[in-house]
Amino acid sequence: MERTGVLIHLPHFIWQIFPIFLYAETHYRFKYFFSFLHKKEPEIIADAPHRIEPDSPLPILILVKDAHLFPTRINRINLIVRSNGLIALEKELINSPIEINQKLWWRLFSISVEGLNGTIECDVIFELNDNRIYYNDNHRTSTHHPLKVYISSSSLPRFQNLHFGECHSHSNYTDDQVEFGSPLGASVHLCKSMGISFFCVTDHSYDLDDTIDNYLINDPNLPKWSQLQREVDELNSTLDDFKIVRGEEVTCRNSSDQNVHLLLLGNRKFVLGKGDGAEKWFKTQSEYSIEEVLHKKELSALAYAAHPQEPVSLLQRLLLRRGQWSEQNIQNLKLNGIQFANGQLSFGFKEGYRQWLKALLQGNRLFILAGNDAHGNFNRFRQIGIPFIKIHEMDHQIFGRMRTGVFIDSLSEENLLKSIRSGKSIITDGPIANMRVLSLPERVSSIGRSYSGSIHSIQLEALSSIEYGSIESLKVFKGNIGQKEVELINERSVKGYSIDSEFSFKPDCNSYVRAEMWTSSKDSSDNKPHFCLTNPIWFSTT
Repeated sequence: MERTGVLIHLPHFIWQIFPIFLYAETHYRFKYFFSFLHKKEPEIIADAPHRIEPDSPLPILILVKDAHLFPTRINRINLIVRSNGLIALEKELINSPIEINQKLWWRLFSISVEGLNGTIECDVIFELNDNRIYYNDNHRTSTHHPLKVYISSSSLPRFQNLHFGECHSHSNYTDDQVEFGSPLGASVHLCKSMGISFFCVTDHSYDLDDTIDNYLINDPNLPKWSQLQREVDELNSTLDDFKIVRGEEVTCRNSSDQNVHLLLLGNRKFVLGKGDGAEKWFKTQSEYSIEEVLHKKELSALAYAAHPQEPVSLLQRLLLRRGQWSEQNIQNLKLNGIQFANGQLSFGFKEGYRQWLKALLQGNRLFILAGNDAHGNFNRFRQIGIPFIKIHEMDHQIFGRMRTGVFIDSLSEENLLKSIRSGKSIITDGPIANMRVLSLPERVSSIGRSYSGSIHSIQLEALSSIEYGSIESLKVFKGNIGQKEVELINERSVKGYSIDSEFSFKPDCNSYVRAEMWTSSKDSSDNKPHFCLTNPIWFSTT
């Protein structure tokens, strides 16, 4: 892959022991085991988007979890915003006591940050009923560091009819021994401030079959699944400029009888999968194989291999029977695509990219999705590193950081699913690229479509911004089915933020064309390179 120098394989051995993400559920304890994280308080968390669009107010999300077990009173909540080390804003979010005793309480505050730009630091200060003070969360061993938010001076790069979304995320319907996600309604508001107009809610299959009030008890009537469907329908019916795509992250068996994850998008019938849910230790056999899930899914639903090459630790393999997607599994013709962009440019990204290219060259029309596998985590990734002893914090797998861009004429759940199915999409963490075949007029994009004939004129567009850096590399690859990829175009050191050009393409065999773009780390706001990959356009000679 181009730019492999920016792909970092992080040594996650310690905190990969268990696949546990935050928002952290800290009240569960294994029998006979000590938990340093446990305390007789509800989890209290402040969150905010990692970036917001110009002229957008700053949404601050306050979450209180498990107050039905540990009722609390919050006397006040204050916000302090710093810019360049100086206090730029102080605001009382709550100035009179609130009694909280429900399982999940949340409130969203919209803060004007007019006149501020660049990175700001936000401290959310909680004062509880006995004068205990917490900054940003009340977890033991967390840093309590300020939430960093980038206020962009430029909107997300965007073409006409291109809508950005998060395609792998978890909501409060993911709720179990060690984790929970963000409420759907709150996620909508935070997404809109970032310039995102849809997300796919893909909660774990082993969570969606639980009772509403107890994650250790399964209910064959599936009340959580039914409630999720109703809430998605209600929100979609009231939102014109935003949509939620219903989904599920199903645990199923690969060809080696190991547990892997499959994203089902648009499926209205629940598919069971409990192999790595740790509800019953050492009972790790998932109910269905990949092939069986693909057979059971509704015809209108989409199926994507989730983070297929993410490293799996030895203890995950032994205790949860976790594995990876093999070449054989990826070649399943009932699979719509692959989601290897999963929140960070890591070994899993690189190997998933390689796996995708191999499938394309074998003639398998697999399309790509981007997501972050975020469990809330709009600003900071928190994780229980050594179970119930310490919380680790990182800046990857943040909600909305890697995005899928979908070309659609009008925003609806149905249209999103149709366009994703047909591959009219790109994946990006900032810059964007598009291709249109001009010989047969296509108003928005030709990505994902099939063409025949002897020669074609193709328009190539690329766009970045000051936030994501100038275009450093733009390549167009031709893949000859059954052979290899070759470069058609190699633009380097463009020194600008946009490209609009045309090139002629004469297919001499069954083939595809795809574009890949990287920006410069030297002038991006975070001093990191950013990427965009398009899905292919397919060509035949007849």
